[in-house]
Amino acid sequence: MKAFAIDVATLQTVAAGVLDGSGILLEANAGFLRLLPDRGVTPIGAKVARYFIQPSFAALLLAAGENAAEGYRGLMTIGDIAGRTRTLRGQALGARNGLRVLAEYDIAELERLNEAVLALNRDSSVTQHALTQANVSLKEREGKLVEDSLTDALTGVGNRRRLEQALVIEIARVRRDGGTLSAIMADVDHFKRVNDVYGHDAGDRVLTQFGALLRSQTRLTDVVARFGGEEFFVLMPQAGIAQAAAKAENFRSTLAAARFDPLDGPVTASFGVAELALDETGEGLLKRADTALYQAKESGRNRVVTAGSNPDVGV
Repeated sequence: MKAFAIDVATLQTVAAGVLDGSGILLEANAGFLRLLPDRGVTPIGAKVARYFIQPSFAALLLAAGENAAEGYRGLMTIGDIAGRTRTLRGQALGARNGLRVLAEYDIAELERLNEAVLALNRDSSVTQHALTQANVSLKEREGKLVEDSLTDALTGVGNRRRLEQALVIEIARVRRDGGTLSAIMADVDHFKRVNDVYGHDAGDRVLTQFGALLRSQTRLTDVVARFGGEEFFVLMPQAGIAQAAAKAENFRSTLAAARFDPLDGPVTASFGVAELALDETGEGLLKRADTALYQAKESGRNRVVTAGSNPDVGV
């Protein structure tokens, strides 16, 4: 979908849509279409403003106009007022004299709160107290859902989605304010052998301990993420390639000196390091770090290679 930074067209758990100022639907993903009454046809080009129950489409437009930076954030009830509706937490922002809507399907309890939320618009102290408590509860739940969605369940570090989110933010910062951004890609050497010889439980312990090592040696501003399998990334804002390579060497030497029960020998990892180049995309930065990592593997493993440098750096 052109109006969103990531491809959300096929997602069912996220509702994303773009409407013009009169409420005509211009773009919609699968999750947004789930909210509308089934008429047997895709309603692109149809006026769907009436399906915004609470807040109304007019109220969302007004909120977007009064606060362009934030628009409307909160609960949105969408659907057929005479039939089925869904209440989701989301955001509506102004977009080309219309609205860009993004909302996330919450867990079952949010469905049960539907009637209560619609009734909480009365001006009374009891209602205001209930609304405050409901908002606190929903914000806590939203925070937990967001945190879980960005965390690798095994190691506790960030996941691929967390890395991709951080890349967008940090590259925008570099473009706006200047500075540097470096990425370290790490891959545990001979990890298949660990699983084959000692079992997957031992392999999971290696990954968990390696993730903990990376977190313990990084700054609060750095982002540690498991990219998949035995691959990890460390994103380092305001760090040049020399600083990032030195940090990767600390990771390498600390891991090589550690011991993992019941393994009878050390665990090592190879590292590739790259610094964001002028006008480079996040994908380009990660790809160059991956290429440097491949060079480290090819030149003997258990070493650090910087993008475009001598493969023997950090041996």
